Amino acid sequence: MAVVGGLQGGAINPNAGGVIRPPVGDGQGVTRPSQPQTPQIADGSAVEGLVVAKDGEAYQVRVGANNLNARSTVPLFVGQRFRAVWDASTTPPTLKLRQGDMAVLARFSGTDRQIASALILRGLPVKADVIWTLRQALMQSGRDESKLGAMTELWARGAPLTEANVSLLSWYMEMSSDDALKIWKRIRDKLRSRKFGSPKEILAALREGDDEARDFLRAHSLAGKPARGGIDPMTLLASAWWPVEDEDDAPMMAKLSFSSDRDANGGREAWWVSFEMEGSAIGGVLGDVMANHSAMSVNIRMESEQRGDMVRARLSRLQDELEALPLRLQHLGVSVSREERFSAPDRGLDMEA
Repeated sequence: MAVVGGLQGGAINPNAGGVIRPPVGDGQGVTRPSQPQTPQIADGSAVEGLVVAKDGEAYQVRVGANNLNARSTVPLFVGQRFRAVWDASTTPPTLKLRQGDMAVLARFSGTDRQIASALILRGLPVKADVIWTLRQALMQSGRDESKLGAMTELWARGAPLTEANVSLLSWYMEMSSDDALKIWKRIRDKLRSRKFGSPKEILAALREGDDEARDFLRAHSLAGKPARGGIDPMTLLASAWWPVEDEDDAPMMAKLSFSSDRDANGGREAWWVSFEMEGSAIGGVLGDVMANHSAMSVNIRMESEQRGDMVRARLSRLQDELEALPLRLQHLGVSVSREERFSAPDRGLDMEA
């Protein structure tokens, strides 16, 4: 990798400026991408995309509907969304920080530059108080820059920057999908064996005699915490990964983000769960579920009209299942969205309903 603003782009320390996951095919929740295509993207274009795989210093990124090979002048991690400038003068093309981001990064040096880079890559605010908080946490860790990515993620969620939390989140986000699924299966088996008991008793049983499952649940809870107040939950945060099953009963991972909000009068509260998954037949699926105390609204976004029609053909089954829930189904819709990052839902809840 090149050197950008004094930031070395050679060997990347794990988690430095981003949580680095394992190589292609082993990253958490990563499916092996299709053969990259080579559409014409003009040199110097501003692009938005998603990192789908990493192999050494090489990345596979999704820009629009295309999987592309690229390098980057700053560390990226699998599952990260990015905004960058496309430099087509190299082979493969190089992703560079945008001019505005470079101007921000130029204000810092040394450790503060590394911290600022970690914030910029996640679309987080680069403010003096945030830099100070992360610098203090980094000093307490013995200046272990490999922990900076986890520290940044914890700060974005308002979670305590303790050594235990940093270690747990780093371990969790570097875990392969196979290892994560094995732990989930053990947890599910324990849940099935506990037919009675309060939620507190069941959680206590899950942690008995299985340190790995206990640590996994604690780390999973940290990764699933909603963004702190004032932080857009749909920015470049790495969310928790959950096991689901597709139509072929093959395990896969779904990425979820959580947030909550109140109406203008500070009264009624609504909850928002956004999700992202990759289906074997229908491709990428984005969506969100909004709910208050009495109703819910569900929006599903597909990559193409054809795949949208596939989901619409089965929508009545999903509607029946949702209407069986205690909450009233206020809206259920399917739309087509080629944007690489979540946007606000097309239709929200009637907070007075």
